[in-house]
Amino acid sequence: MGINEYVRPTVALVSRELKHWYRSKVQILMTLLMPLMWLGLFGQAMGGFIDNMAPEGLDYFSFMAVGMIVVTALTTSMNAGMSVVWDRRFGFLDKLKAAPIPRGVIHLSRVLASTVKSTIQSMLVLLVALPLGLKLAPDFGIVDVLVVIVAVILLSLTFSSVFVSFGLVIKNQETLMVVNMLLNLPLMFASGALFPIDYMPSWLKTVASLNPLTYAADAVRRATITVPPILSSSLTLSQDLLILAAVAFLVTSLGMALSNRGLRA
Repeated sequence: MGINEYVRPTVALVSRELKHWYRSKVQILMTLLMPLMWLGLFGQAMGGFIDNMAPEGLDYFSFMAVGMIVVTALTTSMNAGMSVVWDRRFGFLDKLKAAPIPRGVIHLSRVLASTVKSTIQSMLVLLVALPLGLKLAPDFGIVDVLVVIVAVILLSLTFSSVFVSFGLVIKNQETLMVVNMLLNLPLMFASGALFPIDYMPSWLKTVASLNPLTYAADAVRRATITVPPILSSSLTLSQDLLILAAVAFLVTSLGMALSNRGLRA
């Protein structure tokens, strides 16, 4: 089977998903409202209070704002499975299953489309956080922007693959919404996105060390802001990205295999 048999249908389905997305201005606005509320309400309200207790040199608003960049990628990726449920309800998924295309294209196209959405929206959060008080590192430059984009892409590939697989296996919309709501806050708080891991109890540190969101947040912080040495991770930026890449490859491969089973059902 030639490579064009994978590339052409994948590009076509990704284009379809993105057209639906950017035509829905309300959906884009609602997706951005959550991180903006966290930045404007929680970040501004708690920033001064937490700064008084935090190590010298830590600007909590900047710390949290960078975390919201990866949280935005997470929440956008979690919605990837919903489009699958809607396509099943309206019969489009059945047409894809009957089309002469590889089954893996159905999964891969949704993951790639969700990754594009996540990356764009995460970068918008970065831009919005600047006038609200985000203090970038003095040496922040174009290479650091690329690091942020790479970290967000790898994180989005991971969670998009997981939730697209859920959407292909779980046939009930309400059940999928419950799964999303059940996992959203645990994934967000059991990570280093909003709070330094050093302040967590030991059991939660262990959970956070298994959460890809932790490594994405650490990589983005290393590229964007100055973090006090006392809170610096023992991992390097390269190690963070390597872990994210390995997890993204493993989860995406496993997700495609599980999705193929779900599509045969």
